[in-house]
Parts: sequence; structure tokens; C-alpha cells
Amino acid sequence: MRLIPWIRTTKGCVWLASLAVSKSSRQINDWMDERKNARVRQMDTSLTGKIGNGVQAIAIRQVRKWVDELPLGHSFTLRCESALPDKQFRVWKRWFEMHEDSNWEISEEHKSFFIYKKHW
Repeated sequence: MRLIPWIRTTKGCVWLASLAVSKSSRQINDWMDERKNARVRQMDTSLTGKIGNGVQAIAIRQVRKWVDELPLGHSFTLRCESALPDKQFRVWKRWFEMHEDSNWEISEEHKSFFIYKKHW
């Protein structure tokens, strides 16, 4: 998983989280560096089904940790951009509706989830 500042504003920043699963460290590094090669294209077009649930559980724990550490005035965005974004969105949407607080905004149009930490 990675967390990068996506859009900077005068009052804070929108952070973008990404998740990749691979057997190869080199493939993950190429994906993180946004290289244009066969290893990255393979990650963009394939899914590993058997370990998906475990990875999703790890991911949601990390997201909760990042949200807790998020400074006031910053926001956090999760976008579904996997090889099967509709399926990924349905799974994550069900999770957020059942297990997370109501501060998360869910965008059907953009297949994304958004939370903003307000100044009090």
C-alpha cells in the first residue's frame, strides 16, 4: 500500500491511497514508480483471487490507521482502479456501509470513497 499527496490546497491536502499485490518486489516497485513496462501492465490487467480477502482486511486496517493520523483539514480518497473496478467497488461499498462510520462519502460515479477531517 502507498499513500501519496494527490491534490494540495491552501487548507490541507487530498491524499490518495493505492494497493497492489504481487509475488515480485520488482513488479511492485515498477508499479509504485509508475513505469511503463510489461510488469506494470500485467498488474493492471490481472487479479489474484485466492488471497484477495486477506489483502482487503490488511488494507482496511491500514486505511483506518491513516485516517486516525490524518491532520485536520486534510482528506483521504480511495479509488477503485483494479482490473475489475466494478467488483472492487461493490465489495468496498458493502464494507463501508456495514462497518465504517458515516463520515465517509461514497461516489458511485467515480467508484471512490472520500473522508474529510474537519477543523473543529
